[in-house]
Amino acid sequence: MKPLLLRTAVTLALGAVAVVACYYFVDRPLAMWLHAHVPVPRDSLRWAATASDWFRDAAAAAILLVVLWRLAKRGGRLQTTLLAVSASLVAATILKLLLKWAFGRTWPDAWGNGRPSLIGNGAYGFHPFGLSPHFGALPSGHAAMTFAVITVLWVAYPRWRWLWAAAGGGLCAALVGLNFHFVGDVIAGGLLGWLTGVYAVHALSLATGDLPDGSG
Repeated sequence: MKPLLLRTAVTLALGAVAVVACYYFVDRPLAMWLHAHVPVPRDSLRWAATASDWFRDAAAAAILLVVLWRLAKRGGRLQTTLLAVSASLVAATILKLLLKWAFGRTWPDAWGNGRPSLIGNGAYGFHPFGLSPHFGALPSGHAAMTFAVITVLWVAYPRWRWLWAAAGGGLCAALVGLNFHFVGDVIAGGLLGWLTGVYAVHALSLATGDLPDGSG
């Protein structure tokens, strides 16, 4: 357990340094450059919010099914992997909501929602422990959820790591490139998802390799 805690502490410390560096040197100029040079038809991006709602509802239903499956019959590696993914997602969801409230960061762009943003009205900074729903850019929830899943799959199915890496990298590029999030937000979200995934894998002994395939 001590090596895991040490690795966690070192990774989070490096991540914090990266987020701070992005805040002062990367996030603002990159967001302004993207806004000026990457034309995005805003009306065509309304599907993103709808897709997020669908994914949230589907994930909640899937997690419930996995838990019921585990209670009904203890399975093998597939079931344990799905259970680890479920635990990682639940933990990441709770922690990202708490962190968004604690940091209260403004967004790169308002995207028609009327919230304070860098592109909309020059708002750039933090409003910690506030009650307004308009301040919640850090950490990126999409990055947190994605890496909460990818981290578990990375361990459970290493032969597909090229696919997990492509999915994670593509999502991060889209979040930053479309000015949905600052780079620092995505780094923080990715670290959060990695953290919950690593501990879910550890708690369920998924990395030991002694769990049989199939449903047992």
